[in-house]
Amino acid sequence: MKLETELKLSYYREIARIDEKRNIKLVQHTESGKVFVLKSLHVFDLKVFTYLKENPPKGIPKIIELIEDEEKIHVVEEYVSGNTLLELQQDRGPFSEHEAAGYISQLCDILRTLHQQNPPIVHRDIKPSNLIVTYDGRLILIDFNTAKESEGDKGHDTVLIGTAGYAAPEQYGFSESKPTADIYAIGVLLNELLTGCLPGQKEYKGRLSKIIQKCTHIDPVQRFQSVDELQQALNEVLRPEKAQLKSMQSWLPPGIRNKNPFVKFASFIGYLLLIIISLSLEFENVSSAELIFNRIVFLLFFLSEILLIGNYGNIWSHLPLARNSNRLVKAGGVVLWAFVLLICWAIIIGSFNF
Repeated sequence: MKLETELKLSYYREIARIDEKRNIKLVQHTESGKVFVLKSLHVFDLKVFTYLKENPPKGIPKIIELIEDEEKIHVVEEYVSGNTLLELQQDRGPFSEHEAAGYISQLCDILRTLHQQNPPIVHRDIKPSNLIVTYDGRLILIDFNTAKESEGDKGHDTVLIGTAGYAAPEQYGFSESKPTADIYAIGVLLNELLTGCLPGQKEYKGRLSKIIQKCTHIDPVQRFQSVDELQQALNEVLRPEKAQLKSMQSWLPPGIRNKNPFVKFASFIGYLLLIIISLSLEFENVSSAELIFNRIVFLLFFLSEILLIGNYGNIWSHLPLARNSNRLVKAGGVVLWAFVLLICWAIIIGSFNF
């Protein structure tokens, strides 16, 4: 161990052993007195932990410090108080459909940010013991030592990393693990929350059975392709009216679909003024038909720029630079694509000799 590593670790005094086998400790910082969790990992993806430290997502313990030590890494992270889903189920038995779906929906919210990265971050070890329910009902996803960035040009995983029963078939080396591997594990988790058993031991037969079957399909292409699709399916089964309303709201333009009533009202006024101004533009030496056409073209131009900048339909995830996890690169990418769109409209407008 390097002297620098020893010095950094010396600031953390061991209080208790959380998991002797996996070398997970409860520690206290000698200067601040704050309590953290210290993990020493031999299997890890440094890029994943660096991202989580620099961009702490909701629903994941905040990483305080990463201490590199030759072929392993020491992770100091926030201590989360609560019970794992495994502990809760052992105490009370299977969950109701609404309870289980509520936890799965929270898990989808956590994974959404990770799966939308470029490349996506795949957890690869989702199971009841890796999900903590805090005393105020929040779900926390832990244990990212098996998480990795999904590399699209890689043919397959070289070794099984995960937990048998929850790991998708591709994690056994058949192909590379992608976000659909996490969705497979979610299906197994949902079945276990509802029955207390893995799908191979006992399959759930209630309203959520088709969702579980789709999640755990052996072919990744046949599964839900995103946590958004999975979440939508849960809502359609358990809250069909809410799901339909949410589907309709997703088509609303940026600003108007905002939950803040002031933002919604201001956006409505803004769109109204944009329409009025665009349809009031004057052009010299044009016929009435050309005037109407010109006004509509300019209205579409302004609207397209707003939709792009407002990330309508999650369009940023399909655009290089704009889908980057770095905020400055993302902002620069959005500006660049807005300029490209401006050039495209200029070419279109110029072709009609406006």
